[in-house]
Amino acid sequence: MKNIFFKVPLILLLLTIGACDTWDEDININPNSPNSVLEADNQNDVDPSVFMVPMLWATVDGFDYLAWNVMPAVCEYHGKTKSLSQGNRHKSWHAFDDSEYWVSMYTAVRVIKNLKNAGVNAGDIRYQAIADIWESYTFSMITNLYGDVPYFDPISDDPPLLSTYDQQSVIYPALLEKLKVAGESLDRQEVPIDAGSDLVFGGDILKWKKFSNTLRIRLAMYMSDADPTAAQAILNEIINDPEAYPIMESNDDNATFKNDEIERPSVLFTISKAKIEEAPFSNVFIERLISLKDPRLPVMAKPVRKVHTDPATHVLPSNPGPVKYAGQLYGITTDNAHAALWNGGFPFASALGDFFRKEDATGQPLIETGATPTLLALYAEQEFFLAEAVERGFIGGDAQQYYENGVQASIDFYGASFSSDGYQGAYGTEGFSSINDYLTQPSVAYNGGRDKLTLIAEQKWIASFLLGLEPYFDHRRTMLPELRASSGAENFGPNGSGTKFPSRAAYSDAELANNPNNVATARSSGFDIPIQSDESRNEARMWILAGKDLQMPTFQEPVYNTDYPLIQSIEGSGTDFKTWYDEHWTTMFWW
Repeated sequence: MKNIFFKVPLILLLLTIGACDTWDEDININPNSPNSVLEADNQNDVDPSVFMVPMLWATVDGFDYLAWNVMPAVCEYHGKTKSLSQGNRHKSWHAFDDSEYWVSMYTAVRVIKNLKNAGVNAGDIRYQAIADIWESYTFSMITNLYGDVPYFDPISDDPPLLSTYDQQSVIYPALLEKLKVAGESLDRQEVPIDAGSDLVFGGDILKWKKFSNTLRIRLAMYMSDADPTAAQAILNEIINDPEAYPIMESNDDNATFKNDEIERPSVLFTISKAKIEEAPFSNVFIERLISLKDPRLPVMAKPVRKVHTDPATHVLPSNPGPVKYAGQLYGITTDNAHAALWNGGFPFASALGDFFRKEDATGQPLIETGATPTLLALYAEQEFFLAEAVERGFIGGDAQQYYENGVQASIDFYGASFSSDGYQGAYGTEGFSSINDYLTQPSVAYNGGRDKLTLIAEQKWIASFLLGLEPYFDHRRTMLPELRASSGAENFGPNGSGTKFPSRAAYSDAELANNPNNVATARSSGFDIPIQSDESRNEARMWILAGKDLQMPTFQEPVYNTDYPLIQSIEGSGTDFKTWYDEHWTTMFWW
C-alpha cells in the first residue's frame, strides 16, 4: 500500500474537487491550514513560506510510490519476484494505471496555488516564480504520463466542474514559457527565501533559477522529435546566454527533496520488507554494472545473502571479487510462486544498497533511511541531455566533455571510489584504479567505436536510477539502450503492452466516471490513433512520441520448470537449465 503521510489533511480538499477540479467559489479558506486553497484576494498577511513545505510535499508524495514500485521495473532496474502484473513483465496495466496518482497530482496542482497566491498577495516575486517552476515540474509529469490532460482549467482561478483536455502540443510550449518567465524573474543576487521551508534548495534563489533552465532543457529534449526547431531554439537560447539562463554546474545544484525521519519520510523507509523482497535488482542492471567494473555497484546494491556454487544448476554471480552481486531474472511471465523460485529467489539477488536504504540484520529499515532524499533533477542528467543535443546537431559544444561530466558527476553523487573496500570486494584485482581507466575502457570511451547515442543513453540509464518518473519518460523517447522484453510477454498485448515498451497510463477511473465526455474526446482525438482498448492504447502515441516505434527486441524466456535453475523440491526442474543459459543468457543484454 502507498504510504499515507499528508493524505489525511487533503481529504476535505479531495471531497471538494472530485476528480481534480470541482470548486466552491465561496468556500471559507483557513490560512492556518496550508492544504486548503488560498484565494488571491484573501488573507493578505499570510507569509508565503507557510505554503512551501505543503506545496513541495504534495507533488513528491504524489509520485514517490509509483517511482519506486513501477518505474524501476518498467526500465529493467528491478527484476520482480512477485506481482507479475507489474509493468516489468509488460503483462498488465493495473499498477501502471494508478488512479491515485492522477488525483494526487491534480491535488498537488491546487496546493501549489497557495504559494502562488500568497506570493501575489505579499508582492513577493520570488515565491510567485518558485510556484510557477514547481507547477511546471508537476504538470510535466502529468502530461508525460497521460498525454492530453486538463491544463488550463485546473490552474485557472475558477476551474469548471468538467475540465476540458488540452492538447499536449499546446501544453508543452505553455510549460516551457512559464519556466522561462519564472526563471527570468528571479535575480541571481536575490535575498534567499526561508531556508527552513525550502526542502529542495534551502532558500537558494540562484539554484531555483538553474532548476528552471534545467527543466527547460529536459522538456526541450523530450519534445525534440515532435518539434525539433522549437527544441533547438530553446536549447541554444539557454546555452548561448549563461548569464541570463544559468544551468546546473555541479552536484551542488542537484534538485532533491529533503525527506526526514518523522514528518515526511522517504518512501524507501515506509515500504515494507516484503515489498523490498519483491523487487531486487534485475540481472540486466547488475550484469551491466559488473561488465563495466562500475564503482557504483557496491554503493547502489547490497551483496547477495546466499551464493550458489554449481554453474550447471544455477546462475552464479559473475563479479570477480570475493563479495558477490547478482540480479533477479528480468521479465518472467509465469505465475508469482514460480517467478519467486527463480535461482533460489530473493536471497540470491542484490537489493537496494545502503545509499538508499539502511537496514538492520532482519531487513527492517533503520530510522535514518527516512531521510533518504527524493531525486528530482540531477546535474548528471542535464549533462547527458547536452551531450545528446550536441551529437544530434541541436547545439554546438563538446559532446564528449558533456558526456564525461555526466559520468563523473554520477560517480561522485554516489560517493563511489575505485580505492574503497567495497570496490575491492566487488572486483578484487580486476578493477580499475581511477576514473580515467573507467572512461577509457572500450565500452565507456566516447571515441571507442560504440554508437554515441547508445553510449550516452546507457550511462544516463545508470545515473538515472530512482530519478522519479524520468527514466521511463526518457527511455520511451529514445528506446536506448535497447532493453529487451521476454518472449513470453507477447501473449499479453491485448491487455498490456506485450513486447512493446508501455506508451502511457490510462486516464483515471475518477475521470472516466465524472468527466466521461471530455475523456472520450481526448481518447478519440488526442493521439495519432483513437484509443478504444488497452491494446490500441499502447499503439496510440501522444504528441511527443508521434511516429515512435516502441517495439522491444526479445529474448527467449526460460520454460518452467525444465529451463529453470534446479529447484530441489520440484521433480524435473533444471533439466535443460544449462542449455537455456548457454543459448539465451547473453541475448538478454544489448552489449
